[in-house]
Amino acid sequence: MFDDARKRKALDFVYSYRIPLLFLILIVCVIFQIHGSSINELNFFNVKHNLLFGVSREIRADEFNVNTMLAFSQYVNNFSYFTDIVRAATTDMFLIYGQPVWDIGIIFKPFMIGYLFLNQAQGLSFFWVSRLLVLLLVSFEFGRLLTNDNKKLVLAYSLLITFSPLIQWWFAINGLVEQLIFGQLGVLLINFYMNITDYRKRLLAALAMVIVVGGFALVMYPSWQIPFAYVFVLLAFWIFLKNRKNFLFNKKDLLIIVASLAILGVLMAHVLSNSLETIKILMNTAYPGNEVFNGMGVSTYFFNYVPSIFFSVMPDNIPLNVVDTSAFCDFFPVPLILAFIVLAYQKTKDKLLFGLLALYFIMVIFYFVPLPEFLLDITLRGHVRNIRLYSVIGFLGVLILIRSISSLKELKPKKLIVISSFILSVIVVYLSTFSYEGYYMTWMLLILVVFYTVFISIIFMSSSPEGKKIFLIACIVLAFLTGALVNPIDYGVDVVYESNYIHEVENIVHNDPNGIWVVQDLYFNSLLPVGAKTINSVNTYPDLEKWHTLDPSHQYENVYNRYAHIAVILHNDSDTQFGLISQDIIHLNINVNDLEKLNVSYFATPKNLEEFSNENVTFVKIYSEGPYNIYNVKYHS
Repeated sequence: MFDDARKRKALDFVYSYRIPLLFLILIVCVIFQIHGSSINELNFFNVKHNLLFGVSREIRADEFNVNTMLAFSQYVNNFSYFTDIVRAATTDMFLIYGQPVWDIGIIFKPFMIGYLFLNQAQGLSFFWVSRLLVLLLVSFEFGRLLTNDNKKLVLAYSLLITFSPLIQWWFAINGLVEQLIFGQLGVLLINFYMNITDYRKRLLAALAMVIVVGGFALVMYPSWQIPFAYVFVLLAFWIFLKNRKNFLFNKKDLLIIVASLAILGVLMAHVLSNSLETIKILMNTAYPGNEVFNGMGVSTYFFNYVPSIFFSVMPDNIPLNVVDTSAFCDFFPVPLILAFIVLAYQKTKDKLLFGLLALYFIMVIFYFVPLPEFLLDITLRGHVRNIRLYSVIGFLGVLILIRSISSLKELKPKKLIVISSFILSVIVVYLSTFSYEGYYMTWMLLILVVFYTVFISIIFMSSSPEGKKIFLIACIVLAFLTGALVNPIDYGVDVVYESNYIHEVENIVHNDPNGIWVVQDLYFNSLLPVGAKTINSVNTYPDLEKWHTLDPSHQYENVYNRYAHIAVILHNDSDTQFGLISQDIIHLNINVNDLEKLNVSYFATPKNLEEFSNENVTFVKIYSEGPYNIYNVKYHS
């Protein structure tokens, strides 16, 4: 009895002081420079460094090689809105990838603010840890609405979201975490506003809503923004209906709303005025600007969650891109079955659950069925990639699952539940083999069948308080296996800055700050943190004027008019050509005599470039470390 009372007291303490405790965790992590980035993949020069836990992952290149390197480059750009380090051309750093800038617009990118006041390692720590903790907290608070404040289900929901495979494999990329934070927080703010009468608090809620709406809008990734917006608008409408009878509205509220909209409008107009040219260029790119999507989704993606318990510990030989096809663990089709039981069999009246189901089936129609062009335009479906729409369907599945469990009455008999769960697990595991047959071994299939038989049985038996406790424990195990092990626990950024090679690049940049660099067979953005103006660093949007100097007839414009990672390949016996390798990777096969058109000054490469020297251009090796060289390019024209 005493132990139970002490445990209850400890849990009550953690619950009551959850915000200060999370803030304390953030401070400690920032002080010790703790983060989850895979930047150890950049350790080409064997800087002595040990991860604290886990493994860095090459497949997370968009995180450590793009987002993180762009952020670090801002330290040598004085956090300006525009830079000429990335692409070696004037580049908008705020709109695309939302990097830290000294601009009022940064209030819409709150997790980037740490970079402005901290060093690179602590800024990276703040970015990683704050987003993780805030998503966990906001999901927890949102779960209280979703479950009528059932603490066990609330914690289970927050874990299923925060440590889902989708969130962890995509952590730090394309604003996915921010969209879920801002979306759920927006619903919470509306609920808060409608349930208080203190107008000072209402004003604060409205001002917070300005940041939420602006932050969500400026993620600039419509493939997720559009379907997530459908979900959060539905949830906001439910909150309005739920509170409308007791909501007191008068002229003060009208003034607050008008003022908030005006502030939002002014701030967004400011961002638009700075980034209008960027938006115009983006809208006219071959990728992602002019892509149109319409139905024809892949049905087997609904079972991508099944093998996810293995991905973080057995990442080899996965036939699909584990990042691109990662999912929320919604246990499809269990949420639909459970919702049917709650609504039809147990005759529970639940407007939210019904609305979530309706939206779920609308999304499924969008996913599979090609729509007429006018519907494609009205619904904005054409801007949503199928694989991203499937992600949001999975999020809806988690909402339906948790909401259904919160209303579930006891199901009997238990033996029938176990048998049904076994049959269902066999079916979902079998259907997942159509995508993962080459990955599975027999013992893995057996483990999956047992694992999902147990988990699905727990779901169907979770009506009682004890059942919900067991469900929470199962979710903790699932979150650990599918999400918590994905990213490493690391510290510091010495692998980026503390090699002799990088120090030499830094010295060259100091002496020749306007020199243009090309990087070969290293990560193309790896020199950005020391200010090397890298022409083939990630082209977040195309510099058409530059590429037209190599392609005056615009023959290859459809190739380079896109967001692109660019590999530069030298030739001395063929004309310059652009090759499209995938939708965001291009090869620039350039004749060495054309390098002068780009004003290239330096190459960072493991290749021997001296063999390309001729009467027009000479490659002079000025530094080497191991297999990696630095060449100065001399022109004789």
